[in-house]
Amino acid sequence: MANAITFIGCGVITLLLVMSIMLAGPHLLLPATFMIVVVLVGGLCVYIASGMIKRRAEIMKDWDA
Repeated sequence: MANAITFIGCGVITLLLVMSIMLAGPHLLLPATFMIVVVLVGGLCVYIASGMIKRRAEIMKDWDA
């Protein structure tokens, strides 16, 4: 569930930043592009961390048994 929320949140924020580029003009292109990259990289980090936490829980369950 966390991965779906992460992907939806990243998509919404990216769309808002793209709309701000269109509405504000080209002088906002560089900062908004960097913000888009940061949002997408952050989403990737959350996705990876979530996978690691799930895998650790599986390993700990097997180890306890």
